[in-house]
Amino acid sequence: MTTQTFGLGVRFTADENSLERLALGGTVKWSAFTDAAFGTAGQRVIPAGTVVKRDVDKQLIPVPGNTSDAAGTAFLTASDIVENPAIKRGSDKTTGLYAGGVYYDDRLPQTLTAGQKTALGPKFTFQKAQGALVITE
Repeated sequence: MTTQTFGLGVRFTADENSLERLALGGTVKWSAFTDAAFGTAGQRVIPAGTVVKRDVDKQLIPVPGNTSDAAGTAFLTASDIVENPAIKRGSDKTTGLYAGGVYYDDRLPQTLTAGQKTALGPKFTFQKAQGALVITE
């Protein structure tokens, strides 16, 4: 008997066919990303899967955990975004956005609060990751 285990990776998207993408994405307002989790000014990195919304200038800002934003006003970033292109990890200042789909909430870079889930809206479905695929022959 042979057993093989295949890791499912660290991706937070559970069903690629369910993903609803915004073609234009958005530009980041770096001055709004002040939490230490994003790094220091000039070297900040916003990980893929971060909950964001558009501000009055249509730039992307973080959605705080205690938000009371209306349903459907928030998105998930589709890729890492770097403030300094020399970091060479992800896109430079802009990103695509997810506007719906099925996701692993335990693989996102933050634990979603009830307010953030409400702001993301009903087009988002969350489930727990399965970990690995095990095949025994």
